[in-house]
Amino acid sequence: MKVTINHVQKTSGLIRKTTHHGVAVRVRFDPEELAVIRERQLEKDVILERGYPSDMSDNAIHKHTNKSLGKKLLTAAVSGVDSLHFDLTVTKLLKGEDVYFLGTPMEAKGYEKELKNGLVNLKGWIVGNADVEKETASFEL
Repeated sequence: MKVTINHVQKTSGLIRKTTHHGVAVRVRFDPEELAVIRERQLEKDVILERGYPSDMSDNAIHKHTNKSLGKKLLTAAVSGVDSLHFDLTVTKLLKGEDVYFLGTPMEAKGYEKELKNGLVNLKGWIVGNADVEKETASFEL
């Protein structure tokens, strides 16, 4: 598992420009890890729970929360179930680079730290799900 993390910035707004500080992560899984992920169906596992990104306007947040069932089903069918929420899942990492925007550089640094811890846990989860020990253990209680 090779991880690349970059910090990016973008501005939004015409009159009152706001700078958003993003953390971009790209994970390349080796073939054995991909096999474990697919075999054990770990694609929907949540690595990091996140709220709305800072580059999303209040209007967009309101629209997202008040989507009708039909729109949610259509979005899930077209873009996948992961597009209905903002949590970081294994599927999002499998699709390519994931960029999450925050309001300040300090928040971005804190998010990067949480992200690294989440990825370490993911690696342990993949290794732990790889194989069951084939040796017989016996002990007395």
